[in-house]
Amino acid sequence: MNACREVLRLNVDGTYLGRKFLAYRSQTSLLIALTALLGAGEWVLDYMNDPATAGNLVWLRLAFVWMLIPAWGVWLTSNHTLAALIALFALALAQFHDIAILKTQSGGLTPAIMSSIFYPMVAVLLCLGFSLFVNWMALALVSISPFLLAKTGWLGNFPYQLYGMVIWPTSIFLALICVAFAFGDRRRHLLEKALEDASNTDPLTGVANRRHFQLLLQRETSRFLRTSHPCTLLMLDIDHFKRINDTFGHPTGDRAIQALANICCKMSRDVDIVARLGGEEFAILMPETVLERSAHLAERIRLQVQELKMRCNSGSEFQWTVSIGIASLQLPAQAGKDAAGLGEQLMTRADAALYDAKNAGRNLTRFAT
Repeated sequence: MNACREVLRLNVDGTYLGRKFLAYRSQTSLLIALTALLGAGEWVLDYMNDPATAGNLVWLRLAFVWMLIPAWGVWLTSNHTLAALIALFALALAQFHDIAILKTQSGGLTPAIMSSIFYPMVAVLLCLGFSLFVNWMALALVSISPFLLAKTGWLGNFPYQLYGMVIWPTSIFLALICVAFAFGDRRRHLLEKALEDASNTDPLTGVANRRHFQLLLQRETSRFLRTSHPCTLLMLDIDHFKRINDTFGHPTGDRAIQALANICCKMSRDVDIVARLGGEEFAILMPETVLERSAHLAERIRLQVQELKMRCNSGSEFQWTVSIGIASLQLPAQAGKDAAGLGEQLMTRADAALYDAKNAGRNLTRFAT
């Protein structure tokens, strides 16, 4: 039961569904196009079933090419909700189109019943890129629609019992297959997310690692070159960290690093990027932020660290401090710089300001010149 709830929870998560749809988008588009080709090609079966009327059905069969339009629409969109609506509409209309053709044949509705089994199978394959709810909705739609059409009187003497004997076991079996596919996608998503987190985060602190931070910094400097919006970088370093390790042991030093990471994350905004660059050195990238606002954050962090009291493994209490350097991307944008070069220069300037703070006595904040 808990696993089922987890599948449904993941299926309503926007990020997960977006990634899932993009992974299956080409398959969904291709299946809609193949359904169009199969619908047109079924004229051969029409001829075998009712040669007398098959000649009049050629153009109705060729009209299935309209499904190439929704196939093209799914291929173009990156919105999984819009794609799901397009796919459901195309599937329902294709089934209606097929039944409308088959009901005109002399064989009656029996061929229509056998053909309707095709659509639940298509629904399962067509909706693999969408949520489990959409899978079940598509399956229910194509399974129940012949009953609904029969209730209107449009299908005449509809063989309810025969259709029910065929469609309900098929639909239940396919619904279970949808659940199996959903569990498989869930496991793959969690594995991919775990691998992504492992490659992008520092294992000790849980913040971004240096490699991931440099990618995010390049993205931000690229945006700065396009829009000239301000961006500020803070570089932080624990003062006399070697002394902490030598005096209290490396486990205590690790706890100090974790404490600094927690303080940085707690005091930063959601849009700010906190990263551990290595050892006891951290960085905070602040998009859409001028120097004055970043200075307030730097001082809050510095004072919080200064007031923090920690205990080592032996039980004795100690305090430590942090030095901070600040640099900013300012208007106008620096001519002749690409995003990578501008990001590297920003880090160099912030690092120089950090060493100015160290040389001035530590437990200070300094701005880049």
